[in-house]
This record gives sequence, structure tokens and C-alpha cells, in this order.
Amino acid sequence: MLVKEKRHVTFNAGETILKQNTSASHVVCIKRGLAKIIAEGDGDKKLILRLVATHSILTGGGIFIDEIRHFTVQAVTQVDCCFIDSEKIYELVSNNSQFAFELLKLNNKQNIQMLNNLVGITQKYMPGRVSDLLLYLRNEIFLCNPFDTRLSRQELADMTGMTMESFIRILKEFKTSGIISVDGTNIHILDEDALQLISRKG
Repeated sequence: MLVKEKRHVTFNAGETILKQNTSASHVVCIKRGLAKIIAEGDGDKKLILRLVATHSILTGGGIFIDEIRHFTVQAVTQVDCCFIDSEKIYELVSNNSQFAFELLKLNNKQNIQMLNNLVGITQKYMPGRVSDLLLYLRNEIFLCNPFDTRLSRQELADMTGMTMESFIRILKEFKTSGIISVDGTNIHILDEDALQLISRKG
């Protein structure tokens, strides 16, 4: 049923895939590429909640609640995805218990990730936040070391709830200490144990 009802779309880097506060009329499956989930506040205030990569499913947050998207999704690289009508998802959840179970597990995993990120941002000092981000990128998103973040310093700072100046300062301290090496958007973690220790200490 899903194969027949989905529509394939390709987005270029920087283009908006889903927009906050619009109708959650479709679920998006990312087939290839990297995107960022953004919570938009008043004015120009933004917080990058997390990144999503190949094989991710995005509901917009309100598909079963108020049918409103509660975050914006923007392409970081070229993103190939498919849009599936929300009505088809409702039918699958109602008629296919295994699908409903897997969707519930996915939503729970995403909620835990965002909760852990929020705790880190609100309770950890800046070195701990940057450590958490680097470990997250290494172990959850790119699954390799070194890795190309494809993100600007401002975007990385937004993921930690820090100013760009503060983020760059911590990054330089890590580089000077021999914990990482940095070349543009490429980051190589040289001492993961040190990052883990800084993360635990907060």
C-alpha cells in the first residue's frame, strides 16, 4: 500500500522539507541524505534539535495529536525522500499492529534523543555540551571517524545552545589539547576516551 501511495521528491541543500506550524498532511521518509530538525522560536531564534539521515521517518510531531508540524526540517545535503499521505499511515496503524509497534518504538527513540539533548544543554557546562555533540555526530549520525559534518560553525553552535564564539573557543581548546583535529567541516576525534570523560563530568 505504501509503495503505491508515495511521492518521490528531491531537495537541494538549504531547502525546507517540512515547515513548522503547517498541516501534518504527509509523513516523510528520507531515502538518502542528511537533514536537520529545527525548533523555531520567536524572531530569528532557532534550536537544532537533531540531525536525521538515510532511512529516517519524520511525522512532524503532531500527526496523531493536532495534525500540525511542530518543527521545521531542512536539507543539509541533497535529500531524496518520499511523501506518504497521513491517512495511509492512520490505516496502517489501525490495521497492522507490527507497523504500529515499530512506529511507536521509533517515536520513543526520537523523544529520548531529544530529551537527552535538552538535559545536556540545560545542565552541562560548555565543554560537556561540545563533547556530547561530537560523540553524537560520530556514533549516531556519521558512524565513522573522521567525518564531514557539512555544517557551519553557527549550525553546530545552535545544536549545543551556545553562541558561535563560545563554540569555536571550546573547539579550539579541544584541538590544542590533542582531543580532535579540525579541517574546515571535517572533524577527526583523536581521543574519544577524553571526550567521554568530559561528557560524563558535564
